Amino acid sequence: MEGYEIRPAGIADSESIVTMALALLTELYPNIYTADQLRPVAERVLRQSEDVFPFIAFADGRAVGLIVLNRCTALYALGDFGEISELFVGPALRSSGLGALLIEKAVAFAQSQGWTMLEVGAPEVPWWQRTVEFYRRNGFTEVGPRLYRSFVDV
Repeated sequence: MEGYEIRPAGIADSESIVTMALALLTELYPNIYTADQLRPVAERVLRQSEDVFPFIAFADGRAVGLIVLNRCTALYALGDFGEISELFVGPALRSSGLGALLIEKAVAFAQSQGWTMLEVGAPEVPWWQRTVEFYRRNGFTEVGPRLYRSFVDV
């Protein structure tokens, strides 16, 4: 698909990332997150280039997509692997192929790093069945629910 530029995000992209991350989180968890909460976190993430790798997509000079990868290590993965912590495509461009391009970028990057796999946590089915199907179409295999224990109040 033509018309998109996908590149590593830098500190100059922090406000675009905050805007897209807030839109994503608002879809998943309405009325919980604010831009003021996300701004310092985004800036910290953009400075952690050793283990966190954000990529931003542009169309006509406007930020329209985001994918954030994290380097992880586990015995079951036989070493380093990547985790997709955020993937966002603006609503107007969903089903345009941009999400698949972001996944392709993530796969190419993961392979260039020598990672053994990529993991992603998808939202709960059945409410987010379309999201789970998107990942399946893009080569991911479902292995079960993901659980977490939070140490912060949001």
